[in-house]
Amino acid sequence: MEYLMTYGWALLVIIVVAAALFALGVLNPATYQQKRCNGLQYFIYEDQQLTPLNFTIQLRNSNQEVTITQVAFAGDTPTTFTVKDEDSNVGATIQAGEKFIVWADAGFTPSPTVTSGTSYSDKQLNVTYSITGGIAGLEDKAACVGTVA
Repeated sequence: MEYLMTYGWALLVIIVVAAALFALGVLNPATYQQKRCNGLQYFIYEDQQLTPLNFTIQLRNSNQEVTITQVAFAGDTPTTFTVKDEDSNVGATIQAGEKFIVWADAGFTPSPTVTSGTSYSDKQLNVTYSITGGIAGLEDKAACVGTVA
């Protein structure tokens, strides 16, 4: 009987500790999900933020001056995006090696609808651009994941 009581108390302590860790979010994989966009070939991913009403992403241009002609999320309500370079100039021409921010203008609605604190995965980002003095209509794609702010 003493043998069973010892193991019973040990099992009870393990269950209580596991429940506490789960309640605190330590055992929840979404707690550790980092925001990222994978798959970009030309641009370099820096940062992103998705909210229920807006999406902002920061990228770095590669080695040639480009003009951003369109940014879109596959499956989301069509909207226009604004491009701003690191000198706060609003426009679509980005110098070689320069960081730039793209954000959705009014009317952006993620599909499916998202709420703060939820995770999202595989949001398909499409950036259409043209190299100055070079090829036009190029496209760079990425799958973005993260947690809605």
